[in-house]
Amino acid sequence: MKKLVAIFLLCVSMQVSALELEGLKLEESVQLENSPLVLNGAGVRSIVFFKMYAVALYLSEKQHDTGAILGDSKPKRIALHVLVGEGDLERFLNGFRKGIEKNHSEAQLAALNERMAAFDKLFAAVKKVKRGDVIAFDWLPASGTRVSLNGNSLGDIAGEDFYRALLSIWLGTKPVKEDVKKALLG
Repeated sequence: MKKLVAIFLLCVSMQVSALELEGLKLEESVQLENSPLVLNGAGVRSIVFFKMYAVALYLSEKQHDTGAILGDSKPKRIALHVLVGEGDLERFLNGFRKGIEKNHSEAQLAALNERMAAFDKLFAAVKKVKRGDVIAFDWLPASGTRVSLNGNSLGDIAGEDFYRALLSIWLGTKPVKEDVKKALLG
């Protein structure tokens, strides 16, 4: 009986920790236009000793296979919850670029080049991000990748390949951090 209680408490504590990360209470589910999404997993991106952001992956249904996630055309969301006190947005954008470059060939990067430039322009008016800011990358099949900051849309970028390129930062063959990839896969 004691073992059953211990297993139950362990399961409950694991559920709670999946929804709370670095003091953030992550939503178990979100609504993206008319599509309900569930939290697939979440992790923390650190550089040396600095925790930069918590990243959460929302899908239409839980998936634990990278190929299935990247190949799924249904709506998705990657939400970055900024953990640093205040950070230069250019540092985040450089990290995104490097993550995409590590996971793509020269030909693939050439095909993404114009959209990467458009992506950078979406953030032109945003100079800094601060703790508590949320950057969301939503895949909407009808319109492409919607980028938002704190719930305010910055704009859309066409092409599912662009969204897959963003996902590759965290889920690609060369993810930003292997432990973050594992956490996002649940």
